[in-house]
Amino acid sequence: MSGNLRSIVAMLIAVAAFSLMDAVLKTLIGTYPALQVAALRGLASLPLVCVYVLWRREAGLLLRVRWQLHLFRGVISIVMLSLFSFALRHLGLAEAYTIFFVAPLLITILSIPVLRERVAPVHWLAIAVGMCGVWIALRPDGEVLFSWGALAVLGAAT
Repeated sequence: MSGNLRSIVAMLIAVAAFSLMDAVLKTLIGTYPALQVAALRGLASLPLVCVYVLWRREAGLLLRVRWQLHLFRGVISIVMLSLFSFALRHLGLAEAYTIFFVAPLLITILSIPVLRERVAPVHWLAIAVGMCGVWIALRPDGEVLFSWGALAVLGAAT
């Protein structure tokens, strides 16, 4: 199998896995608390990551890892997934992901105070167009945007 074909197959499998994970997440959030669903997702993925590391024969890398940064990233991931799970209790998958699409726009905006980046005027125009696109995708009334679920998704995206 060629490199391109293998990459296409890997991408299709990944998208299918993420879609399945989101459907299970939406199903579980109706019964269990958001933090418990986030913990379950993390615990379910840990064995897969360990198998991958062992398969690549890179277990020695675990000794050179900056654990403080990984723990910080883990906490941020749990907060993000908990907020997103909470949002799914109040919103549909389509609305939640539509609002979540502002994440790259927020990253660009946050690059100014966090990384001291300079954002070109054309990028500000792209951010404005992107925000309008999210607003239009949520339908012209945008009532979904003014809910606790939407605020949770925005917090997760941030």
